[in-house]
Amino acid sequence: MKKFKIITAIVLVITSVVACEKILPGTPPDDELLDGPVEGLSFEQNRQFLAGDVAFNDEIFTSQNGLGSIFVATSCGSCHAGDGKGHPFTTLTRFGQVDSTENQFLHLGGPQLQNRALPGYTTEQIPAGATFSKFTPPANTGLGFLELVSDADILAMADPNDANADGISGIPNYEYLPTFITPFQNAIPRNGKYIHRFGKKAAAYNLLHQTVNAYNQDIGITSTFQPKDVYTGLNIDPEVSDVTVHNVVFYLQTLKAPIQRNQNDPEVLEGKNLFIQAGCESCHRQTLKTGF
Repeated sequence: MKKFKIITAIVLVITSVVACEKILPGTPPDDELLDGPVEGLSFEQNRQFLAGDVAFNDEIFTSQNGLGSIFVATSCGSCHAGDGKGHPFTTLTRFGQVDSTENQFLHLGGPQLQNRALPGYTTEQIPAGATFSKFTPPANTGLGFLELVSDADILAMADPNDANADGISGIPNYEYLPTFITPFQNAIPRNGKYIHRFGKKAAAYNLLHQTVNAYNQDIGITSTFQPKDVYTGLNIDPEVSDVTVHNVVFYLQTLKAPIQRNQNDPEVLEGKNLFIQAGCESCHRQTLKTGF
């Protein structure tokens, strides 16, 4: 009798597992997911990737763990859902001035508008005389590869005077580095400034710089890298650890590049050819190489 009960229990477990496999959805194909690491990570690297994934997508900030007092979002993932781009609700506003001198509105909350606030606090307003622009958070995929494109290749693509007469001109953005950033070995500085490549108008040098700025400017979270509180303007104790910041940076550096769907579809191939013929590739290159 006891043996019969054990066999019955085993049969029920197997039946339940099979039933669940039929009910649960299958794993979506890779070309339908933006999330996922690059190939070849070690066991320890995968652990750090997953830790960064949790910090980026699952950690929600509240007043109990450092949110605000003024802010834009309560988590990284709320602006980059599924590691994709944002939407109108998560649009950022940057404000300042049009000339080349230092932003004259830093003491009034610039360069980013914190449009949300905890109860009892007042949101920022765009100061009189400041120009501003909207910025939709971009997708996160493949950023680690873009970080490693060499300065030499970026400079080779620069065309400030539209020398090739394609109607498109552009130059890299040179800025000074914050003290916590170490420049790349193959960097090509100019008058003490370095080519930046992330954020609005390439305001951030690398993914560490961008991550620190996002914690501080988007969520109002201080770190040892950026201890200044966006509300009081005072330096305060870090509200996110160095370990978490580096885990998020590693996560962003090792997110796979997006995989195109229906690559051999005739309409897709025709669209690709039209994209190239129209000159879109002048800005949106099909292929870039890493410089390390």
